[in-house]
Amino acid sequence: VYKRQILARMEQTGVGVDRVFLEEFGDDLRARLAKLEASIHAAAGGPFNVNSTLQLREILYERLDLPVLKRTPKGVPSTDATVLAKLRDEHPMVDDLLNFRELEKLRSTYVDALLPLIDPDGRVRGRFNQMAAATGRLSQEQPNLQNIPVRSAEGRAIRRAFVADEGYEFLVADYSQIELRILAHMSGDRGLVDAFKQDLDIHAATAANVNGVAIEDVSVDQRRRAKMINFGLLYGMEAYGLAQRLEISRDEAQQHIDVYFDRFPDVRDFMQGIVAAARESGFTTTLLGRRRYLPELASGNFRTRQSGERMALNAPIQGSAADIIKKAMVVLDDRLRTMGSQAEMLLQIHDELVLEVPDEELTEVAALTSEVMEGVVELDVPLRVDSATGRTLADCEH
Repeated sequence: VYKRQILARMEQTGVGVDRVFLEEFGDDLRARLAKLEASIHAAAGGPFNVNSTLQLREILYERLDLPVLKRTPKGVPSTDATVLAKLRDEHPMVDDLLNFRELEKLRSTYVDALLPLIDPDGRVRGRFNQMAAATGRLSQEQPNLQNIPVRSAEGRAIRRAFVADEGYEFLVADYSQIELRILAHMSGDRGLVDAFKQDLDIHAATAANVNGVAIEDVSVDQRRRAKMINFGLLYGMEAYGLAQRLEISRDEAQQHIDVYFDRFPDVRDFMQGIVAAARESGFTTTLLGRRRYLPELASGNFRTRQSGERMALNAPIQGSAADIIKKAMVVLDDRLRTMGSQAEMLLQIHDELVLEVPDEELTEVAALTSEVMEGVVELDVPLRVDSATGRTLADCEH
């Protein structure tokens, strides 16, 4: 019940939006889209509907005669983003096309969809769902602010539209690599546990271990590969997926995975054990005891069973992360109410909490938030929280 009260208050409070900025940003996006569209039409030798997969397929593979790298399940040449990224060097139009798609998604999903949802007081109020995601994570709709892109400059610009009230600032507190920390705790692997206890760069430490070099001698590429494997394993990625991501052969990808498991044997044993246990019981369990039932593991269809195994690998880890942040929200809300704080929790975006805090309370609330989030459960490795403050969400860069 208490959890529902917290979410109800978050829905009621909403988050401030700078309508003027959003409208101007929308105008800028439309101007840039028009320019890109003209450039794409010129390269294609005439106008066509850039958003039509059918027409685009015809332009790319018939008119421009680009190589077919992948087909859809229906057997026709694919025009998805991963394919286009590989065709970038084949024709200058492809780069414009990828930029067009990114800007068009921002325009339609965030600018045009968000503007009508702004209430008269200048705030948007989304709905939180506790039961929608099978992993146990909270989800949000109308609007969904959990998937605002942060990697691109344009995506970060959208975050500038979210503004704190006068006399307040946003506080964004983000769990650092919580899923890898949970994997270290659940597997008990000494290599991972020690790296986290020493507060090392986990991807560099993994690369050093896998490549048999000192951590200071790890190259940028070695760290990139280690990071890809670290996160890939959390989601049951196999050699094929890793090969795609790293743009290497499947055999080479398998070698990377084999070496990784040689260096971190307890991770391999934990992963094999978790799937075997789920197959036997029909469910997985998070650190805080929440079950996820996986009937897919008993399916007669090989692909469905494989999908179930990937879910069995990830569910206890992602589910535990979801449980931990929800528990932190309950404890933090209670502490804030007890001290009579005017700070309000506004959003939960995966592993981060967003609060709106009066300027004079900022130092105290930031310290309290980190203390609660880092101490809410006892693991074999420390939980770490990165915090940032600012007048807009874009200012809150860690």
